[in-house]
Amino acid sequence: MSAAGRFALVIAFALATLPAHAAVLDENDASRLAAVNEAIKSFEDDVSAALHDLPSNEAEQIESYAYVELNLEAAHERLNTVFMLAAVSVYVESPSDQLLILNLMHGQLLPQSKSYLNEKRNAIASMAAAHPANQVLATYGTRAAALLGDRAIPLLDELYRRTGDPAP
Repeated sequence: MSAAGRFALVIAFALATLPAHAAVLDENDASRLAAVNEAIKSFEDDVSAALHDLPSNEAEQIESYAYVELNLEAAHERLNTVFMLAAVSVYVESPSDQLLILNLMHGQLLPQSKSYLNEKRNAIASMAAAHPANQVLATYGTRAAALLGDRAIPLLDELYRRTGDPAP
């Protein structure tokens, strides 16, 4: 084989071992989203258990706990949508399909999801503030602020920054 042939073979081998483009999101991102989603689901389950333990003649408390549970369920579902698209973007093989998913996430899903999670966090905080004597609701407000405000929303912000220019 000539020197030019060997050189071409080395270049072809080097190009074949390089990814077509750097992945914007990876399995770690999907794992982090799954962990936050699991934490929200656990919180939702805790509220549901507390709700079922309330006496049936405590209509106002039942309504308050159900409101918190519904807001957590909505946040969980929204974050699950983000998780599914992030996971798909990791495994899709076509660069154009990956770009389409990342553009959808950046342009629509992530900003709307951040606003939505902020609304849910604020709704739970508002319910806690409306019942200052209820320590359980106060704890739910604090827990929602930590989980949604300190974990989920910053993660969405990070993903938003990283998906801002997904072109290879």
